Amino acid sequence: MAMSVGTDGEAEGNAISEINTTPLVDIMLVLLIIFLITVPVVRDMARVEIPKAVNIPTQTKPENITISVDRAGTE
Repeated sequence: MAMSVGTDGEAEGNAISEINTTPLVDIMLVLLIIFLITVPVVRDMARVEIPKAVNIPTQTKPENITISVDRAGTE
């Protein structure tokens, strides 16, 4: 790894404006390896039965009808 200490033309007070992404890439690769190892173990630990989706149309029955009447007798 090389370290840039500046050139003769730069002022000493200027900050380096580029981001070193090497540590970020290293952490992402380590996390990827951890997830690749742990996901199959966790997936096989607990079996979960997912319910099946069923679309049943609702039917209005006579006992479900609500009628409102005001004092004037209108509905």
